[in-house]
Amino acid sequence: VKADVRIITATNHDLVRMVGEKSFRQDLYYRVNVLSVTLPPLRDRKEDIPLLSDAFIERFNRIQARDVPGISEGALAFLMAYNFPGNIRELENIIERAFILCGDGPITPRHLPVEIVGEEAALLQTQKGATTLREMEKLLIQDALRRNDGNRAAAARELGIHKSTLFRKLKAHDLG
Repeated sequence: VKADVRIITATNHDLVRMVGEKSFRQDLYYRVNVLSVTLPPLRDRKEDIPLLSDAFIERFNRIQARDVPGISEGALAFLMAYNFPGNIRELENIIERAFILCGDGPITPRHLPVEIVGEEAALLQTQKGATTLREMEKLLIQDALRRNDGNRAAAARELGIHKSTLFRKLKAHDLG
């Protein structure tokens, strides 16, 4: 039986290393390695988060016949600060969850999971409703400092900002 097929494979393993360790067959590697495309994890290309979020919202609007206008700056700030261990699939699930919870308005921080916004932000949101971008920024900084045991350089790295920027923001928010 004659067949004309094309096989597309994907992996999160280093196949070259595995071939060297003899844990992946060399002949199979050469058969599937016609064209390699390496995609860095989402945490290394955070500039894609707004575009991906908009694309997911647009798709969910189409699928569910709704008109969610988008995502607020505050919610986007939380997503940009998050590390995404689950990569793009995790972002898609977070957006889908928020899409379900948001009703007809935009996705705001209160629609995001506690793991993303932090317990302090979730508590503030339940007490006050929608919060400002400035309040969200303060909460993000406080959460990052708490997670890094007060280490400002590590908190700045986690937030994706220069440490001098963090120092200015700490002063602006009266955080020391």
